[in-house]
Amino acid sequence: MRKPALWGLASLPLAAALLVTCPQPAAAQSFMWSYSAKFVCGFQPATDEPGEPVVKPGNYATDINIHNYNFSRVPVRKSVVLLVERGAPVGREPATQPPRGRVNLVLGPTEGTMDDCNAIWQMLFPDPPPSPMPLIIGHLWILSPLDLDVDDVYTAEVNTPGSVQPSISINVTRVTGKRVFVPAGASSAGASGRP
Repeated sequence: MRKPALWGLASLPLAAALLVTCPQPAAAQSFMWSYSAKFVCGFQPATDEPGEPVVKPGNYATDINIHNYNFSRVPVRKSVVLLVERGAPVGREPATQPPRGRVNLVLGPTEGTMDDCNAIWQMLFPDPPPSPMPLIIGHLWILSPLDLDVDDVYTAEVNTPGSVQPSISINVTRVTGKRVFVPAGASSAGASGRP
């Protein structure tokens, strides 16, 4: 029995090959840039509970910077995958958590924006952020049709016993974007776990 011809499918670029082989209309599908920016926010007190805490005792802050280096307007979708909520692990294996707190915005040419712990809290909870903020840990998930510059700025403050001043550390990390295929209907399904 003769196999059906694939019309030279192997020679097509990956995007074209996926569009040819997917059963949905090509107009409803797209490739997007996906960024998963880690955040650690809030205060972790010392604890007498057995085992290790999620993070060592201290006060943590994260600032996620997003810059559109393109010379065109870029629609951006953001949502939060929360793994530690108000100090309690909610995404510890085998538990998983879907994205929530969807936000849409448009970055103009060469414009930038940022999400800090307060902004992430407001995406998740109706109440204003308390001080000190209870520990929240997760990922800010960012989707964009064009590549962006995304950077994480982490700050940690730890009170060392016997020290007059707390120790403060800061770290800046570039978040690498990945090209992902977005099936038809997935990009508008905020309630189903998509940003």
